[in-house]
Amino acid sequence: MTNYLVHILHEIVSDLMIGGFMAALFILALFHNLFSSHIFGNKDPRDVRKSSTKIYPERHKHNKSHGREKSHNRGMSTSSTTPLDIEVDEDNNIEYDNTITGSPEPSTLNEDSYEENRQFYLNNITENPFDSISEVEDSQLVPNLEYYYSQYNIEIETFRIETKDGYIIDLLHMKHNEPGMENIQRYPLLLLHGLLQSCGAYASTGRASLAYFFHQAGFDVWLGNNRCGLNPDWNKNKIDKPHWFNKWDWDIKDFVKYDIRALVEQVKSRTGFSKITLIGHSQGTTQSLLGLINGPELYDEPDKFTLIDSLDNFIALAPAIYPGPLLDEKMFVRFMAASIDSPWVFGQKSFIPFMMRMRKLMAGTKMFSFFSYIMFNYMFDWNDKLWDKKLRDRCFLFSPVYVSVKLMRWWLTPDRSITGFKNGAHKLFPDTKTWFPVLSDTSSSSSSLNLKNVPNHLNAPRETANDFPHIMLFAPKQDRLVDGERLINHFINYESRDIYKIWYIDEYSHLDVLWAKDVIERIGKPIVENMRIPSNETVHN
Repeated sequence: MTNYLVHILHEIVSDLMIGGFMAALFILALFHNLFSSHIFGNKDPRDVRKSSTKIYPERHKHNKSHGREKSHNRGMSTSSTTPLDIEVDEDNNIEYDNTITGSPEPSTLNEDSYEENRQFYLNNITENPFDSISEVEDSQLVPNLEYYYSQYNIEIETFRIETKDGYIIDLLHMKHNEPGMENIQRYPLLLLHGLLQSCGAYASTGRASLAYFFHQAGFDVWLGNNRCGLNPDWNKNKIDKPHWFNKWDWDIKDFVKYDIRALVEQVKSRTGFSKITLIGHSQGTTQSLLGLINGPELYDEPDKFTLIDSLDNFIALAPAIYPGPLLDEKMFVRFMAASIDSPWVFGQKSFIPFMMRMRKLMAGTKMFSFFSYIMFNYMFDWNDKLWDKKLRDRCFLFSPVYVSVKLMRWWLTPDRSITGFKNGAHKLFPDTKTWFPVLSDTSSSSSSLNLKNVPNHLNAPRETANDFPHIMLFAPKQDRLVDGERLINHFINYESRDIYKIWYIDEYSHLDVLWAKDVIERIGKPIVENMRIPSNETVHN
């Protein structure tokens, strides 16, 4: 009884403290938006500094053959009158996207060089017939994807599935209703969201979104949510009802052990495919790579499920593997990190419940979307410069979501006894060990040589790179929340070139990989072009 009363007291005191702090933060964000958007309206308010980490193949820095070659093999950007400015480092399998966008221009797609097993999907990719997609999109703000997608003749099914530890999570499915094509076996993609986001982030911009693009290209698109999302729910028989605070006793490792497993197994079961493709953004990349790299420790039933044997491809958008300098630069983030371990400040239940109360009252109004935008802009320097302004308010219809204080502690705690993101990434994702060891490396590039002398992390060596998922990384240069350059350095120095391909995008930031106007050209189409798509023989009954 005493412990229960102490928990109640923690929640009351933390509500008062965080409420006051959020009010002050909102006022600062409002003034910041006023100055950056109106008084200095012609200035780009983004923080254009990159991480202090330099991209360099350290083990081969004396190799004079290393270098980049200019290429314009990706057509035109949908936001530029010139071809995409691409530099290709073939030795390390990186495309440096140096494009600076301008005015809208239709793009083209060359399909001549694609492999035969991708042809069905590539043939479905068409250019958008509208001069401006925003002109034909519904301007109403409705926090329900079914409202928008019914206008495109796409039915969205929602499945409520239970994880092994008793949480009920959402899995959305974008059905294909084209007459005469109901029986086509379509390859499944599972899209997984970032921190404080839901799967709606992939689909909120409608016909300008990655989810819509993949659906129209012919894929079977599934959108997954982690626990507790927008509607917390759990099996009351598995989680003790009297101890309500136990319902929030989870962090990212539980996402890996239970949530991602439940989502992947459900998609495999409903589609009949033995392997699928997983696309993650931000936190979705963290939990996915945790499962791929540390699976031998995290999955206690390796004979029944391992993430690494369930995927053909893993695509990481703005991968959050190593912490960036912004965590030590921003006042609000520093405050959270310094206070996250104290139950008197953040409690022990859900993280800043005030946010969710405001969402319940205001979601679907222009005011709520505007407030959400200016808060993100102030805290992280992300802005809408590359977005379609007429669709911006729709981007904030499906966030924030419920997350636990324990999860935020994993991300931010300064406590070195806890292996979390800020101080423990080097343990979970060791820079100088091979994560995906290959016995027979067929690559002739210098960056794939001498890997036999590099120690392995946890995964046992496999015969060829094809025995691991194909990994695609899209790292935004202007993303200071995470250190994408450090992750790139790991791959080009310690992984076989046949395992991965990397895109390093100069003008993108953390959310541009989802919401930029030209995201289809610079993210969507490269994914389809480079995805490993199996033949129908891999489908099981």
